[in-house]
Amino acid sequence: MAAVAPYLTAYLVVVGLMLGSFINLAANRAPRGESLVRPGSHCRSCGRHLNAIDLLPVAGYLLRGGRCATCRTPIGVSAPMIELVSGGLMIVAIAWLGLWPGAAVGLTLVALWGLAVVGRAFRNRSADQLS
Repeated sequence: MAAVAPYLTAYLVVVGLMLGSFINLAANRAPRGESLVRPGSHCRSCGRHLNAIDLLPVAGYLLRGGRCATCRTPIGVSAPMIELVSGGLMIVAIAWLGLWPGAAVGLTLVALWGLAVVGRAFRNRSADQLS
């Protein structure tokens, strides 16, 4: 088991990063009443559908210089930060508690983080509509 632990830890961190990417999508679309499934991920400025490179959590942002590959519209630093926090929560939980309980606690922390981020997006959307 000890030989496999670093690989499982890396896998769980990637899962945390990917969940952070989904949190971004949900925080972006849900407050506007849009589907979380369709259409696929796309640039809100030019409509370009994102490819595999664009969808890599944090790495896609860095590879594209924080901009859309087509229209060069800035993406904003909050997207990779939300992904990094999600992956970081997983790392901290596993480092603190070990692989098994840490994985469960990490997933719980990421879920709570997601609720907080999406809840804040709804609150900001409501405040924008009142202005």
